[in-house]
Amino acid sequence: MASHDVEGEYSAVKEDLAKLRSDVASLSAALRDLTSETVHERIDSLRSSVDHLAGDAKNQGKQTLDDLASHIEDRPLASMMIALGVGILLGRLIDR
Repeated sequence: MASHDVEGEYSAVKEDLAKLRSDVASLSAALRDLTSETVHERIDSLRSSVDHLAGDAKNQGKQTLDDLASHIEDRPLASMMIALGVGILLGRLIDR
């Protein structure tokens, strides 16, 4: 009779382990899906931030170029003298 109880308990433990294995697999799949969704959401958020910053940088650069062009149009002689001076300075620096 004792061996019958041991066999029954062994069978019950074996079934419990199989159920536990199934539960762990389900939990692992759920965590993988949750992590994947979280990672994708974070990537989308970062992509949006980068796009926004790139747009701002592009607009700022365009504005700076427009301001520079306006300044050159308003003072062509001074702009030409500045460009000449910068060119001479760069030429001397490169010759060293």
